[in-house]
Amino acid sequence: MALLKIDPGIIIWTWITFLLVLAILGASTWKIIFKGLNARADKIQEDLEEAEKTRENAKKSLAAYREQIDNAKAEASAIIENARIEANRVKEKIINNAREEAETNKNKIMSEIDRSKEEAMNNVKKEALDIAVVMAETILKRNINKEDNQALINEFINNTNKENK
Repeated sequence: MALLKIDPGIIIWTWITFLLVLAILGASTWKIIFKGLNARADKIQEDLEEAEKTRENAKKSLAAYREQIDNAKAEASAIIENARIEANRVKEKIINNAREEAETNKNKIMSEIDRSKEEAMNNVKKEALDIAVVMAETILKRNINKEDNQALINEFINNTNKENK
């Protein structure tokens, strides 16, 4: 229990020793410790200020980057719209050219059909005349009656039909 006993002499000498150590440290070491702590506080303050500047620069860079992205999107949209307009123009041009070509081909084919039709009609007329001439020759070579004439015409028509088939 000697430890729990209060001795005023020890208390006084403890305080004197404490103050003496404090005075010695204050004269020599405290200045260095405070100087180091102040330097560290200054460095931390500078780092905080530098971080704040970097954050502000990052905000500005981010804003510039977003603006560039928005500009690029707008430009891309404009390019796409121009391409769409150009594609529609080219499509219309191709369609119109195809229509014109189809119309030209149709006109050529129609005129060729008309020419072939006229040629076929001329051939039919020529054949009819040839048939009439041959029939007339046959009739003139023979002197026949009306029934023989009819039989001869029918025979000639049948022979002509067989040849055309």
